[in-house]
Amino acid sequence: MKSNYQWHGESVKTLFGYSYVKENVDKPLCWYNYECDLIHPKGHAVIGAIKITTKDNEEFVIANHFGIGINKLLKGGWPNATHFSLPLESFRKDKHFIIKEFDLDGYSEYEANREKWQEINYPEEYKKLKELMSLKLKY
Repeated sequence: MKSNYQWHGESVKTLFGYSYVKENVDKPLCWYNYECDLIHPKGHAVIGAIKITTKDNEEFVIANHFGIGINKLLKGGWPNATHFSLPLESFRKDKHFIIKEFDLDGYSEYEANREKWQEINYPEEYKKLKELMSLKLKY
């Protein structure tokens, strides 16, 4: 039976749970630093996540806050749908973190707030990131 969840068009196995992450001090613009600083201001965070296993037994973890991970898997796991990677070793299976619907409004608000936080807290790094992104959009 083919799974509804796919990565690059191939069916995958999934486990729902969370990732426990600590602030990535080497990469200040790491997306989950916002969680570690502002949302959970103790330098760590618990983030809803999905552990994915491909048919070749490759394992990796993507975030599922606001259902962003499930959204990607339901769209075939292709690059045109956003995802946020998490460290494999950070994952813990937990049935209380099952999210199977995408909350676009909540996600959009979260992303706007995260971007503002990056710009305020790391203005030099943020400026460099925006410059790189503008170059990407030109090509």
